[in-house]
Amino acid sequence: NMPAAAVMSWLVAVLVFLLQTDAVSALPRPLIVVVLHGGEVQVQTCGYWVMLVCPMVFLFVGLFWQSLHKPRMVFVDKFCIHQTDEGLKKEGIRGIAGFLKHSDRLVVLWTSSYFERLWCSYELASWIHLDKSDIYFVPVSLAAVAGLMTCGIFSQHALLFLLEASLGYQFDLKSILLLGCVNMFLVTISARSHSKELAQLPSQISKFAVQRTRCFCCDNGHVHPVSQQAIPCDRKLVYRALEGWFTSLG
Repeated sequence: NMPAAAVMSWLVAVLVFLLQTDAVSALPRPLIVVVLHGGEVQVQTCGYWVMLVCPMVFLFVGLFWQSLHKPRMVFVDKFCIHQTDEGLKKEGIRGIAGFLKHSDRLVVLWTSSYFERLWCSYELASWIHLDKSDIYFVPVSLAAVAGLMTCGIFSQHALLFLLEASLGYQFDLKSILLLGCVNMFLVTISARSHSKELAQLPSQISKFAVQRTRCFCCDNGHVHPVSQQAIPCDRKLVYRALEGWFTSLG
């Protein structure tokens, strides 16, 4: 949804800018008193509509764009497979390969623990077994970097507007760049953490072994921690499926 959100917010920015110009004056602009560096006092109009409207348009389109045009069906294992009813859960697990067979793309929301989880490895093996290659690895930490950058830019503009409107002080280019450097410093810290995590991916793929993966049943000794009832071993089910798929490959 992000490309659509970026285009829509840019178009709205152009439209709002034209509506608040002196030639159109369709949107009101408050008067503010500005004290220049030489002590000169000026009364100026403040066009704040772009800073207020565009971030809201970006968030709205980014969250709901899939509902505004032809819907796209998505299978998300954590939400589509029942997590408490063992019977429904077993049926959902058995149907994973069927859902993948009718899917056009596999999007992996990757974290550093992805290849340590048994069922994540099973889904990836199912996709490979179906001879499909359209796989997208999307690091979850990338959302934090993008979110921090968006919030930082919006906060910077909002802070400048509030200070100008309340204090009547017109910021020069150096002040704006200084605030921008503070914002980029925080984004850089988050981006460094993201890069370090992403650098682990090639090593994880090259050293992957399904025997080292973890699953809920084995981690709890095949006893449910709440009900204290015995639970079947998922690992045996996965191994049986993998042996049937890849034994002929050696």
